[in-house]
Amino acid sequence: MSEINTAGPQDAPADSPAVLASALTPEDPGRSGRRNPLRDARDRRLPRIAGPSGLVIFGVTGDLSRKKLMPAVYDLANRGLLPPGFSLVGFARREWEDQDFAQVVHDAVREHSRTPFREEVWQQLAEGMRFIPGDFDDDTAFKQLRETVEELDRSRGTGGNFAFYLSVPPRFFPKVVQQLKRHGLADAPEGSWRRAVIEKPFGHDLRSAEELNAIVHEVFAPDQVFRIDHYLGKETVQNILALRFANQLFEPVWNRSYVDHVQITMAEDIGIGGRAGYYDGIGAARDVIQNHLLQLLALTAMEEPASFDAESLVREKLKVLRAVRLPEDLARHTVRGQYTAAWQGGEKVCGYLEEEGIAPDSRTDTYAAIKLGIDNRRWAGVPF
Repeated sequence: MSEINTAGPQDAPADSPAVLASALTPEDPGRSGRRNPLRDARDRRLPRIAGPSGLVIFGVTGDLSRKKLMPAVYDLANRGLLPPGFSLVGFARREWEDQDFAQVVHDAVREHSRTPFREEVWQQLAEGMRFIPGDFDDDTAFKQLRETVEELDRSRGTGGNFAFYLSVPPRFFPKVVQQLKRHGLADAPEGSWRRAVIEKPFGHDLRSAEELNAIVHEVFAPDQVFRIDHYLGKETVQNILALRFANQLFEPVWNRSYVDHVQITMAEDIGIGGRAGYYDGIGAARDVIQNHLLQLLALTAMEEPASFDAESLVREKLKVLRAVRLPEDLARHTVRGQYTAAWQGGEKVCGYLEEEGIAPDSRTDTYAAIKLGIDNRRWAGVPF
């Protein structure tokens, strides 16, 4: 998935608190209908503190949630960017009680949070934690989820404002959003809001992505959906724009007259770990090339936008992507592979086919590369 939603925080990462803060802090004036006349939207000095709200994470037992999302929620709370009554609801196929879920979050936060652990912050956060056991086609579980959301409105003052984070394999997206609609969870009370946060990959080709998009928008309006490409939130990636357009040394030579070729590399020193259910059948090309790395290509090759707001950035990115040309002979200019058993960081590691949950005859790629051209005045003839 690399569909860009100009209404969402497309340059905020799932692995930092910024994406959650954006999803929980919509631009509307809120239930009171009033704005502070002394606030200027261009003033970045004051933090954006989320109003009354809660977050529901589907697939809360997965790696993404444990290593990234739950620590990010804690970091927001630790920085004072969440309201006192903020609530966190987990939904997964585990027979847990609320206390079990809170312990899992506690362990994840202690291990992976970016800010120091403070017991008083944790205790306040833990008071608003709930867990719903069930499958995505379990109507009883979604009925319980709705009752929990309503209970949190009353006891924690969430104001009917909830974001639903789909930390699940893409094949479950339609089922989850349809269940949210069926049980009235996607419909916000008057004066409140509901949001859906969707990770990549989004479909397996253009047609399936369009079909999935239609299903999502039957339930949520476009400005209610946050599509995340978390790679864009990494500091190194965001610095590309400053490196290019705020640096008079590079911009004059950033073109085909001086650049022989461009290499964009994303290298990891870890295996798939416990992600076999997600990764096998998707592979490196779909997992990172068609979203993260194409976005990097666009940032590297785009012209300077008229301003650095979302719409202007999207406009310049689209110009680059429309100018991209595939090589005529894909067999000569693409390559795929799998990692095998070897030594990594002084430790013996297994190969992809030996990973838990991977079929011994899997042909899923863990390495992929492609050479592209960009058919415009700046980059014609320069291979990427």
